[in-house]
Amino acid sequence: MNQALNFLLVDDNPEDRALVMRELGREFPDRRFCHVTDHKRLTLALDRGPWDLAVTDYKLNWSDGLKVLTAVKARWPDCPVIMFTGSGNEEIAVQAMKSGLDDYVLKSSRHHARLAAAAVLALDRARERRALREAQTRHQQLFERVPVGLFCVALDGRITEANPAMVEMLGYPDRQTLLKVDAGDFFADATERRRWLAAVQRSGVVERFELRLRRYDGKLIWTEINARAVKDERGRTRHREGSAEDITSRKRAEEKQRNSREQLRALAAYQQSVREEERTRLSREVHNEVGQALAALKTDLFSLEKTLTEGASPASLDSALERLKGLPGAVDGIMSTIRRIATELRPPVLDDLGLEAAIEWQIEEFQERTGIPCEFDSKVRDPKLDPDRATAVFRILQEALSGIVRQARATRASIHLSEEGDKLVLEIQSNGRGVAGRGISVRRSLDLLGMHERATMLDGEVNVIRHEGEGTSLGVRMPLQRAGEKN
Repeated sequence: MNQALNFLLVDDNPEDRALVMRELGREFPDRRFCHVTDHKRLTLALDRGPWDLAVTDYKLNWSDGLKVLTAVKARWPDCPVIMFTGSGNEEIAVQAMKSGLDDYVLKSSRHHARLAAAAVLALDRARERRALREAQTRHQQLFERVPVGLFCVALDGRITEANPAMVEMLGYPDRQTLLKVDAGDFFADATERRRWLAAVQRSGVVERFELRLRRYDGKLIWTEINARAVKDERGRTRHREGSAEDITSRKRAEEKQRNSREQLRALAAYQQSVREEERTRLSREVHNEVGQALAALKTDLFSLEKTLTEGASPASLDSALERLKGLPGAVDGIMSTIRRIATELRPPVLDDLGLEAAIEWQIEEFQERTGIPCEFDSKVRDPKLDPDRATAVFRILQEALSGIVRQARATRASIHLSEEGDKLVLEIQSNGRGVAGRGISVRRSLDLLGMHERATMLDGEVNVIRHEGEGTSLGVRMPLQRAGEKN
């Protein structure tokens, strides 16, 4: 059910008030009238509002219609006002219209019927004004609150509108400061600016256009721009408006992901190359050492067989016996070579005695092979590591020692093993050349990447600190167990 309309009726003449009530009552059956005949009643009525419509005479014993119009609009700006009078003139009507009067109806018999129509029209316009104002308010609130930067730029580069998100994104202290800047000053690259302007001019709309902008503090940020050219009725561009979103974090993530993919591809190729080199080396060792030893053993056995089956002389038998006594030694040598190759592939001590013993064995082998003194200090006697973690730490140690020989040119090294909370910590220090940044070789970089990947797969981490001219420190931190695992 619609709520009754409240009409304010300002007129000294009771007959004229009755006329107004009759004419409006035909069009608005559900309405209430408040009669005003003096200044006091007008004040009380205005305080008691709101009012849907006010109808006033021009000439009043205590005032005039222009003053009533001013008072009503001052208290209730949305209330439409109609002047229904027989004492006004065209000049008064024009003045009243300029002051906000909605309509002017003469008090004559042939104009009475127009009063209701004027009221309907005035109420409709009032509703439209309220709806427009509410829409503008919602639009302004949306403009102010939307988390994406919004802007409007004139053709001469003046920024005519910018919402708080735009001000914050560009790092300006306030909107007024931002509006004083020429939009062309924001672009970090003149070529990008020309491409953007050409795209807007060509199609009228650009979407997801990425370019760099310069903030108030001078820092550059990547932004994604959506914009359009607003044109007049003749098709000429009036201004450009659109949105801007800071995508710097996304661009960094994309760059990091891209670099990571490239590094992983390089690492995979490098590891494949290393595996092939290792296979070639093992194949050569098996062929040169084991193969040649077996070939010599086969030759001896063939010679012995021939001597024993073809009726040899006593002297030949004595010689064959001496060669036969040497065969166990040859077999022992072959077995020793096979054990050495197997140990290089995976030392049994790692599985049989654990990580600490495997590290001690590797250090002894490293010192014997390179002649570089290496100290080992362990504060862990029985690290509770599963085979995968123990293997990962041991392989990182092997790669680090290889790097010391290949890259660092060290004359001494030290290794420390300890526990910090729920992590096993392995530190490898050398006095070789400490290089940083671009000084590191591609191979060494891939070696380090391989260490990182090996540790990361088991929730561990590898950190390298290089000191120019003072050596290199490599630290491995490996959780004793995965999160959620129980002892």
